[in-house]
Amino acid sequence: MSSPEVFVVGVDNSPDSRLALEYAATEAVLRGATLRVVSTFESAGRFGARYGVPIPVSDEQIAESVRAETNALVKEVVFSLPEPPQVQVLVRPGAAGWILTDESSTADMLFVGHHGRGAIASAILGSVGLHCVLHAECPVTVVRPKAKQHSRAVLAEPAAATVS
Repeated sequence: MSSPEVFVVGVDNSPDSRLALEYAATEAVLRGATLRVVSTFESAGRFGARYGVPIPVSDEQIAESVRAETNALVKEVVFSLPEPPQVQVLVRPGAAGWILTDESSTADMLFVGHHGRGAIASAILGSVGLHCVLHAECPVTVVRPKAKQHSRAVLAEPAAATVS
């Protein structure tokens, strides 16, 4: 008997990552896969060094906060399904793109949202999504919101034309 597939989904509490989680959880249920939900955070030391501001919290405190947010999101989205998949929650320090591509080495599919928290950095595809598409070791699904329905203006019928 082969082991079940593993689907990895990156979440950051943005609306698009929530959509990715919903999509990945549904696919995991359909295919009997285990869902590995991955959240990342920037180390307090790196953040402080980059911006020259001492951060009064430890990486452990940041990780616990991110884990609590992620667990709440998983509870709300995944465990609301009639038959939720098996779920693993993983919180790792580091850049999201690199962590997710690292996780892709043991995954059968990687899911990411179209945009994350950084609006400027993810203006086109999303820097994390682009990184994952280019570097992942498994297929990647970039989950986009459904297209908005635009109302079409009703054009008046053209006046009778003379055909010669």
